[in-house]
Amino acid sequence: MDRFLRGRLDLAEYLASNVTAGAHYADVVLIITAVLSACASIRWPGKGIDKKRFIELLVKHSPVEYHTSWISIPSLINAGFIKEDDTPYKGGNAARIFRGEEIDLCIEDVIKRYPNVPREELRKHCYASLIYEWLRCGYAHEYCPHVNITHVPASREDARVSYIGRSLGNKRKKMVSFHLEYSFQIARHHTTILPSREAQRPETWWIEMDSNEIR
Repeated sequence: MDRFLRGRLDLAEYLASNVTAGAHYADVVLIITAVLSACASIRWPGKGIDKKRFIELLVKHSPVEYHTSWISIPSLINAGFIKEDDTPYKGGNAARIFRGEEIDLCIEDVIKRYPNVPREELRKHCYASLIYEWLRCGYAHEYCPHVNITHVPASREDARVSYIGRSLGNKRKKMVSFHLEYSFQIARHHTTILPSREAQRPETWWIEMDSNEIR
């Protein structure tokens, strides 16, 4: 199975790099996120747990430097939990392009900086959750991304995630781009650590942990 999944990623990389193949970002991301879903289902088989195990896989079994549990600050802005003036967007930076490492934070730092954001909402805005909700579900069910996703990388520099502002009437929305290389890195990693047998399910899935418990 690991060879098959790695082959799907090889195909996705070919589609992403070969302009004559006629593929779109959607086609590539659909394959990548399907591979991640497969990796999660191999580790924890069963029905009705796809979202929980997908996020669990990315958060608990990815290298820490992948920042899969980091919170997207622009996502919190879009959801109305924090204001631009309380973030690096203040001071005339409303239209600035940001890379994730320039603006996003780990959960612990978000709690310290934005104590009024409900803790139970934070995990919903981490990278792993957004990849599942905005990419995996969007493309698998409707073949289109969440309204906050843009397939064009906002930053030309290496980044996991980058953001750009888009005007909608008298408002500006923060558009999120998960860079393909980052998505490939995550998926490649998980195809190399597939368990030889079913793993025991966690007592509490990460996404369902008590709001006061931070891990």
